Amino acid sequence: MILRKFRKPLIKHQGAALVTALVFMGILTMLGVSSMRDSTVDLKIHNSMNNRLNAFQCAEAALRQGERFILRSPEQLDDTQTGIPDPATFSVWVSDTDELDNMVNELDAWWILNGVLDAALTNANVQIGCAVPARYLVQSMGGAGNSSDDLSFKAEAKSQVNGYRISSRSEGVSSSAAIILQSTFTRQFN
Repeated sequence: MILRKFRKPLIKHQGAALVTALVFMGILTMLGVSSMRDSTVDLKIHNSMNNRLNAFQCAEAALRQGERFILRSPEQLDDTQTGIPDPATFSVWVSDTDELDNMVNELDAWWILNGVLDAALTNANVQIGCAVPARYLVQSMGGAGNSSDDLSFKAEAKSQVNGYRISSRSEGVSSSAAIILQSTFTRQFN
């Protein structure tokens, strides 16, 4: 018996496989570039949110430090001085000063001049991640209960209740994220 080799004749594909492979590679390249672009955008958003969160944490720490400043005061805080108050004498800003009207739009240089930087907020061992140290200022909002004509529920208190507005400002890792927080704090003085 004689075995014959059967050979298939060679068929030319005329480049169809090459074109299909190139189209497939082009699609995969576009998917890869698109996912890298999305990853880059996600990273930018994450860094921006982290920057804002760090600024918020520093400003909140300064706000709490302002509340501690009021609580440390042995007596009612002095709001009779003019000019920049001195924290060593427990003096604060008056409620109707024109200098505080536009504090939201003020830059860091204004806050360095007018705000309080407490040493308790600066700790070399703990880095929250702020470009500049957070600052706060305390503004007197007046009191209640010190007048016999005052008909509010606070007037019935045995001692003076004073309200204070605490404002704090901080920046994140870069100066592009500046946060200003305000809080109202009351304290009863005997």
